[in-house]
Amino acid sequence: WSLTKKNTLNLSIGVGYLAYFQHSELDRIFVTPGSELSFDVYVGDFWINLHDRFSLLQNAYQDPTVSGSGNYTLFQNSVGQTTVWDLDKVKINFGYDHANYVSLSGNTSPQNTTASDLFSASTAYAPRGGLSFGLELSGGLTQLTGTNAQDAIQWSVGSFLDTQLSQYIHFKGSLGYTVYELEQGGTPAVPLESSGFYGQLALSHNLNRFLSYSLSGGHSVTFAFLGGAVELSSVTLGATWNLLRKVTIGTTFAYENGKQIGFSSETFDRYGAAINLGRAFTAKLSGSVGYQFYLRESDLAGRGYTANIFSLNLTYTF
Repeated sequence: WSLTKKNTLNLSIGVGYLAYFQHSELDRIFVTPGSELSFDVYVGDFWINLHDRFSLLQNAYQDPTVSGSGNYTLFQNSVGQTTVWDLDKVKINFGYDHANYVSLSGNTSPQNTTASDLFSASTAYAPRGGLSFGLELSGGLTQLTGTNAQDAIQWSVGSFLDTQLSQYIHFKGSLGYTVYELEQGGTPAVPLESSGFYGQLALSHNLNRFLSYSLSGGHSVTFAFLGGAVELSSVTLGATWNLLRKVTIGTTFAYENGKQIGFSSETFDRYGAAINLGRAFTAKLSGSVGYQFYLRESDLAGRGYTANIFSLNLTYTF
């Protein structure tokens, strides 16, 4: 909604119902990631976004570190702001969020609660259209309850590049160094640290009017659901096929390798594939049907699984 010529209020909510072919006692309502209430403010050279982002996750496969139970409910809420100072060819970005993650059900006891204060800053220089690069800095303070960890500190520093290589090819990437430190509960507290490089690469290509694809990969260090840190490497290949009139076909193949560090050390591999068929019915209403498959393998007994997910989605834009 446009409140003034420049200031807008935005509301986006995705709600669905999850039903199991087996174990119907796990059926429940979910709220999709990306749901948010936000307010955009323009003041001179500054763009300020105030937001409250929320989700209610019910699928254990949405977190690659979770295994061993289908009874999984995680509430996420993040309140914060993003400020961009636009100086023509230079843009300076500041961000802050207070995020809460609450495990409402699952194979953990007592209830897991994580509260994080997240900070970010970046400077981007755009010497010409279709090219920008710069430096980025981020940090976070995390308090964990109901896990084997107490507090965690994470910070990272790096650089990024975003460029249009040609009319049909776009590339973006980032590379830097990150440190993750946490204290294990007990007397005395035992500090644990994981550090190393992080990187993200993404290439998108509009090959022709029938096919466009994207290839992305990355490596990161972050906290795991049960406490501790996890080094996660991933690669994803996605394609959009325009072979049928008014119907868009999407396919995805993904691979993840994770190494959990700390209290329950684990190495796992996860493979995924998906297909989705979408169609616009009107200018505001669209729908899709999809299928996803995941295979998780672990070096720990009882931590592997296979998952088959069927979905039906309707999207209405006001």
